[in-house]
Amino acid sequence: MGRKTRRLSSQLPKRKSVVTGPRHAVKVGRNEPCPCASGKKYKDCHQSEGQAFLDRLAKQEDARLLNEKRQQLKAEGVPWYKRLFVR
Repeated sequence: MGRKTRRLSSQLPKRKSVVTGPRHAVKVGRNEPCPCASGKKYKDCHQSEGQAFLDRLAKQEDARLLNEKRQQLKAEGVPWYKRLFVR
C-alpha cells in the first residue's frame, strides 16, 4: 500500500509531428460538368458514386503530379534513390 509510483513521462522521447501536404480535393456542384469529362452534368453522371468518386479523382491527380515531378527530377539528373522518396 505504501508503494510509490514513478512518472515515466519525463523519460519518454518526444514525438515528432508529421506534416502532410494538402490533398487536391475536387468540389463539384450538382449542375456543373462532371470532372470525368463526359460532357454530362455531375448529377446525371457520377453523383450517385458521391465522395468516393471525387476522392478517387483526387488520388489520381496526386499520382499524376508526383509522376511529373519525378520525371522532371530525372531530367535534371537526380539519382533514382533520391527520386524514390520525393513527395
